[in-house]
Amino acid sequence: MKKKVISLLLAAAMITGTLSGCGKSGGSGDAAPKKDTASETSATENSGPSTDTGAEADFYVDEDGNKYQKFDDVKLKMLVCWNGGYNTASDQYNNDVAAAIREKIGVTVEFEEVMMSESEKLNLMFASGDMPDMVNAPFWGGNSGETAIIKKAGIEGRLIDIKDMLPNYPNIADAWDIGVVSRKYLENDIDDPNNNGARYILPTEVAGSAEDITLWAYGVFVRGDVAKTLGVDPSTVKTSEQLYDFMVKARDYGFKDVNGNDCIVATTFHNGWNYSDFIQSFKTKKLTDYIMAEDGKLNFYKLTDDWINENLFIWKMVHENILDKECFKTSDDRAKEKVGNGTALFTCAQYNVTIEATKQTGLYDSNPEMRYIPIGPINYKDGSPLKQLEPEGRNGSPAIFFPNTCSNIEAALTWLDYVNSKEGMKLVCYGFEGDTYEINDEGQPRMNAELTERYLADSENVNKELRERGINYMQQRTYVARKNFSWFGESSPFDSEGMDPYLADYKKLRPAEVIPGYSIDAIAPNFDKYQEMAEWTFDGDKENTYKERAFFADSEEEARKILEEYQTYLSTNDGGLFLEFLEWMSEQSTTRDDFIY
Repeated sequence: MKKKVISLLLAAAMITGTLSGCGKSGGSGDAAPKKDTASETSATENSGPSTDTGAEADFYVDEDGNKYQKFDDVKLKMLVCWNGGYNTASDQYNNDVAAAIREKIGVTVEFEEVMMSESEKLNLMFASGDMPDMVNAPFWGGNSGETAIIKKAGIEGRLIDIKDMLPNYPNIADAWDIGVVSRKYLENDIDDPNNNGARYILPTEVAGSAEDITLWAYGVFVRGDVAKTLGVDPSTVKTSEQLYDFMVKARDYGFKDVNGNDCIVATTFHNGWNYSDFIQSFKTKKLTDYIMAEDGKLNFYKLTDDWINENLFIWKMVHENILDKECFKTSDDRAKEKVGNGTALFTCAQYNVTIEATKQTGLYDSNPEMRYIPIGPINYKDGSPLKQLEPEGRNGSPAIFFPNTCSNIEAALTWLDYVNSKEGMKLVCYGFEGDTYEINDEGQPRMNAELTERYLADSENVNKELRERGINYMQQRTYVARKNFSWFGESSPFDSEGMDPYLADYKKLRPAEVIPGYSIDAIAPNFDKYQEMAEWTFDGDKENTYKERAFFADSEEEARKILEEYQTYLSTNDGGLFLEFLEWMSEQSTTRDDFIY
């Protein structure tokens, strides 16, 4: 683990009186919190700064020798800006884990949830000026709406520049390393040229090692009894057309849900997430929407016949009463209800979301024959097996940023640094050694036998019980460069013994594959008219408007016409600027030999 000195900014904070002056809390991150602990003043390689006043500083040293400034009961608020809420302990200040962290570093972070669109919340927050100390929000890079809002806030001076601070927090200092994030993401989004050298964004939920890449387990899933009744082996369904034939048979059979009600054939989760799982066999194995033709000219996927055909496939699913007509505007709660009751015969997106929906309603246990099982996975257009393609580091991610209203940036970064340490992550994920977990022969934490047995029987209630103690929720939106697997041999508590067996098996079918190289779309912002073009070319709302009009068209001919209108819009708007851009991209593609598409 890297050992670096804590920033001189912390010394300034000491001078102004942010330190408590009381003794340092002892004990490791695995021990239950102690109320009376002797002060420790031994120096470590990661020693803290001295002050001009000569006053003795107050620190906590963890089990790996990392040294943290201790604060005087600083309370911070983090907005978790993800539509759908965020489950926390009912008492975020007094739960066991929060108390243990406070005993060590004197900082408590309480989370606020969001039940509205992320973009809308960000806009309201910045417009009102009512901002918390920290925010975790989507920062997918490029032209995503949330990214543009956050970048604008940085340009306007609404965010704190953490570029010179972060290297002094060793457990999160690798967040900007290439391989953790991609060069494209770093150069074009985190280091947006308009930032004038500032860095406002702390990427989160990125992998600190290849083995820690999160397997999202996207795909298409079918009720097990549907496959059995129709005599279809779901693993043999490898194309979207084979999937369609399977769905037609299911539609015509007349299945019922767990309550005896009529079924819909296929659905998604919120706002159509992720209907593209149904059309995987129209897609090629690549990372971007740019296509290098044989003549050396670059094309864009949305201008191709494949884009037309995949969307006409969705039109067919809607038109033939296969795909749920509500799915494009639905809420997650409504979607989970349909899946949880088995009302949808087929569903998609991440497998764990489907499994959890059935566990919440009880369907998983009451009607095991109705458990959703994986289809395929569906292959790429060339027939090769579907993989979870990953660049060399993430191209976009959830991210934490710090509004200029942050009441104590040093405390915020110290808290994040601690919970991202090996000791801190063990504490927030597993709780307390001898109480909630034990150490195995490999020196790794494992939830104790009693909890594991109960988790296997009733994971939802065990998760709630642990959450009330502060265990296994704080990390979900605060881990930076994830190292859980390399540290602990499992990505999450109970994974070794308690991961749903269906999910564990499916993850083996959808492994990650890292594609090394420099993503071609990273150079796009260098086009001199890029910003004015990007506002309409990459407007996802406008694209969805065209597509959804096409999905609900009365005929395939009408649907095709609408989709072609969108292609014409891209090609001709602003005097054909997008085609000019593609010509420029073609010229730039020869400037280096490591471009990937």
